[in-house]
Amino acid sequence: MGANRWRNPEDDLPADFEDNRDVHYAALGQPQDAGEFITSLQSRLRASLDRFDRALAEGITGGVAIVKKHGEPWIRVSPRGKQDEPESLVAIKAEIERRWGTIDLLDILKYAEFDTDFIAEFTSVATRENLSKDVLRRQLLLVLFGLGTNMGIKRVAVTGKHGESEATLRRVRHLFVNRTNMRAALVKLVNATFAARDECGGEPAPPARPTAASSEPGPRT
Repeated sequence: MGANRWRNPEDDLPADFEDNRDVHYAALGQPQDAGEFITSLQSRLRASLDRFDRALAEGITGGVAIVKKHGEPWIRVSPRGKQDEPESLVAIKAEIERRWGTIDLLDILKYAEFDTDFIAEFTSVATRENLSKDVLRRQLLLVLFGLGTNMGIKRVAVTGKHGESEATLRRVRHLFVNRTNMRAALVKLVNATFAARDECGGEPAPPARPTAASSEPGPRT
């Protein structure tokens, strides 16, 4: 998902673009002269800023305001209201509850780790670490749970009876959780999911692409 963001725009041009620029520019409703295009764009921007300026004066911006932050002007936008859940997500939640009842998300994460050992992919950036694997597993699962659910490390630290402090969890987050480790752990988890699905008669799927941080992207045996 999102791969089109990195596409080469030249690949999307018609094969005859250079030979028929006037036809294609007319279809896009854009002038071929760069100066004319810039003048038109500047005009639209000025008109939009004028409307915004009038809305600020009349107090009808819908929550947008110009405030100060660190002594500098800052545009503040009011948060969006809660959106309705997609029908597909509602259906998935209902099916999970029908099959297994109410399940603690942290338990799901814990069982997934026990089955795949994806915690092994989280290597420290420090030169030395004396944490036992069991302790590191508990701390990393709490950190990942806080990040994945958007609860945050602080709230996770004060919730439950795990005995881990906020400072400890933040240290683990700093030393062990980075983009490379996350990608390697996800590769291992996804491959294990594919393998379990295939054992249940699902359609085969190609393994997730390995990363430099994981020399064995496939599921643990």
